[in-house]
Amino acid sequence: MSTTTLSSAHPRSSTPINGLLNVRLPGWRRAIVVALCFVIVAIEGFDAALIGFVAPQVAEQFGAMPGQISLAISAGMLGLLLGYLVGGPQADRRGRKPVLLIGIAIFGVATVATALSATLTQLIAWRLVTGIGIGAAMPAMSALLAEILPVTRRASTLSAVFCGFLFGSAAAGILTGQLIETIGWHGLFVMGGIAPLVVLPLMLLLVPESPQFLLVSGKAQEKVREALRKIGITPASGTEITLVETGAQGERSGLRALFGPHLRVTSMLIWGLMFLILGSFYVIASYLPTMLKASGVSLAMASKTSALFQTGGLLGAVVGAIVIRKLSPMKLVWIALLIGAVMPMILSTPAQSVLYNASIFIAGVLISGPIVVINAVIVMFYPTSVRSTGAGWANSMGRLGSFVCAGSIGWLVQQGISLQNVIASVSIAIFICAVLAFFLSRNVPPTRD
Repeated sequence: MSTTTLSSAHPRSSTPINGLLNVRLPGWRRAIVVALCFVIVAIEGFDAALIGFVAPQVAEQFGAMPGQISLAISAGMLGLLLGYLVGGPQADRRGRKPVLLIGIAIFGVATVATALSATLTQLIAWRLVTGIGIGAAMPAMSALLAEILPVTRRASTLSAVFCGFLFGSAAAGILTGQLIETIGWHGLFVMGGIAPLVVLPLMLLLVPESPQFLLVSGKAQEKVREALRKIGITPASGTEITLVETGAQGERSGLRALFGPHLRVTSMLIWGLMFLILGSFYVIASYLPTMLKASGVSLAMASKTSALFQTGGLLGAVVGAIVIRKLSPMKLVWIALLIGAVMPMILSTPAQSVLYNASIFIAGVLISGPIVVINAVIVMFYPTSVRSTGAGWANSMGRLGSFVCAGSIGWLVQQGISLQNVIASVSIAIFICAVLAFFLSRNVPPTRD
């Protein structure tokens, strides 16, 4: 007998799904889902950062000029932008889990194909496809996690999961330094492509569809219950699970609502901040290894040294995830960025010294770390009716910034501007980010979860 028939034959009490999800469970099922998402984000971070670390060897093999190599780097960032714009709406239409799994499969296969590229043009094309896969998976994963986590732990857990991106980025530098001379850049891309394909079956078996999405989509109660059981929640029998809408009736939704009277300034501040901070991050992360190699160190040493930037970012992100409940998140962000604005100028004068290496690490703490906090709290600046739209477009602006800023480096170098001067100029962008974060913290302080 179907669920619908049971409901009509025997009146049942209703159980709001919010109440079920907000219970802190002692079980391990929800923790397993979070852990798998962390692993996927870490692999994505490894894959996204790897091209920057191996760029000098790729350029040597294909006889590429700086402008051509910058195309290989920026192609992945363009793919991220496209994937984010496509993946978000598709996850709202077709479900979080299918879009997540398809995105993982795409970037895994495309990364292996990158290793098999016979020409630089093929490599650039596969980097574009890789970025699309990663960009499609990320918003679906964010939505899925946000819709299965207790509200009291949402921001801190999302911050912790997105620390995985920096963890993977740092691992890309470390492994490049250790393995580049033995397996080459081809072998590193094969590693980066096989890893998500190995995790994919576990995601298929253990990660549920968002139960909230199933309710919104009008799916049968049994499917909602099955999704809840996968995260360790067993609703009482004989009850009907219902969705509690938190948004006010009549609220405007969609892109136009982001520029209504109450959100216009907030949206402009967030878009500007995301554009510049991710653009600055990718300029440093993608071109620091090339600048260090040009200064006379080996590619292996340049990769190991550059990885200190991602390692420092990981520490900054972890600290941010811990203190996000006790300090205003955006206050933490603007103070860190204001101090960190001087760091790119220091990094632009490479030296083989402990002090210079420490500067790279500190730059990661102060510049890379706050990005995770920003990503975690963006959703809190918007009301329920435009929360997904606001977060999605903010992240798209960040991807656009990474594409434009990092993608323009090759052209600037061809115009005679050195990489050292380009990286030094990032200090200006970081200072502007600090100012934007300051006004954002005063304009609409986010509600703590």
